[in-house]
Amino acid sequence: MGDLDLSPVDLDGAMRRALKLVEQRTTDLALTERHEPAAHYVDPERFQAERALLRHCPQLVGYASELPRPGSFVTKEAMGVPLLLTRASDGRLRAFINICRHRQAPVVDGCGVAKRLACPYHAWTYDLEGNLTGVPGEEGFEQTRAASPRLTELPAQEYAGFLWVGLRPGTQLDVESHLGELGPELRAWDIGGWSPVGEKRLDADINWKLALDTFAENYHFATVHRTTFATVALSNCTVFDSYGRHHRLAFPLRAIEEAAGVPETQWRPLDRLVVIYALWPNIVLSVTSGNGEIFRIYPGERPGTSVTFHQNAWRQPLTSDEARAGAEAVFDYAHHTVRDEDYALATKLQRNLETGLSEFLVFGRNEPGVQHRAAVLTEALEESAHRN
Repeated sequence: MGDLDLSPVDLDGAMRRALKLVEQRTTDLALTERHEPAAHYVDPERFQAERALLRHCPQLVGYASELPRPGSFVTKEAMGVPLLLTRASDGRLRAFINICRHRQAPVVDGCGVAKRLACPYHAWTYDLEGNLTGVPGEEGFEQTRAASPRLTELPAQEYAGFLWVGLRPGTQLDVESHLGELGPELRAWDIGGWSPVGEKRLDADINWKLALDTFAENYHFATVHRTTFATVALSNCTVFDSYGRHHRLAFPLRAIEEAAGVPETQWRPLDRLVVIYALWPNIVLSVTSGNGEIFRIYPGERPGTSVTFHQNAWRQPLTSDEARAGAEAVFDYAHHTVRDEDYALATKLQRNLETGLSEFLVFGRNEPGVQHRAAVLTEALEESAHRN
């Protein structure tokens, strides 16, 4: 795979800004501090309002490369909704609720290639367009068969190399409008054409916003990640840009200091920066020179719980056992660091929040990503409440 055509992504501009911040020993700053009520992480009523809001938003659920050719299928979960995504013979992406119309078993698990999908309970069979094609002992289901039932279809769209799903049947999905001016930049990466490495699930006893907060600043690197990420990345130094309700962070690696005085034509920014996108409302996309990671973060069953699905795609084709082993090792390292360092500490934060002993959290001027995420969520909840 050759050099990426990233003309819509101003990596040189991010490098110039990052080098200036490193030289001045500072970071991009918000205008003021922000005091976020602790209740926003524990209040059941707000939690339910957040869940309802997320169900109305387009959900990025994977890479286009997970459905590489007609006949491909893959199963997912989003907001507790079991999903079945298919690419049928016409090449089109479709999404269904992964529940058999007979006794509500999952139609299929995992991923693969098939012409028909047979429910493991009683072998009711569906094609990749969602049509019921076979019912063993069909004389027992004359009324059901006459109604020609289908799997419940959800709106789905392939955009910027990713798989997007709407969680409400019968609604429209407009990912281009959802992403706005950030859309061309995401398309330029072509991450949907990279090689998927795998997917891991992480259930945590933390509010879903605490999970998102860990990806929205690198102020904590020097302490929480002292022996891991901080060995290769600078702490408390971030280039920040907002795009409506989305934002982008550029975290300088320690190697950026070697670029000082080097002509811009020799910079190779992706060797000096990690690019982090916060895609409204609950997706984190991390891009390096080697891989593109997705963190899909959802509220759990109560305010103090969340579910994270972590995926990784490798830029180079994984055509050998050695290449795949190397990619999986990088994936494992990142996952274990998030689980054992970020989320482990956040669990303690959540317990303190639930005591009610402290009224608010402080988001510093040096945490513009955290501030932006909190501000746009509060704004969206207020708009939703006003409409209702």
